[in-house]
Amino acid sequence: MTAVQSDTLQILKDILDEVAEVPAEEVTPESSFTEDLGLDSLAVVSLFVLVQRRFGTEVPNSVFEQLTTVGRAVAYLERGEIPA
Repeated sequence: MTAVQSDTLQILKDILDEVAEVPAEEVTPESSFTEDLGLDSLAVVSLFVLVQRRFGTEVPNSVFEQLTTVGRAVAYLERGEIPA
């Protein structure tokens, strides 16, 4: 994991703690927002609103629906593409 990935992942962990009180140690790149971290649809939307503000980017709805795990979100935020 590169330093950029570590920074992005840490920011995402901080936002998850703020939105859903998910402890950072429970968050891994493989974590599913809904299944593993227990976020409901409203919490996921809140998460991505804060992500967009923090990173100064817009996540289109068509992309948002595909960012089901922390790792997929990190990859999108860093490279602007959704991993296969």
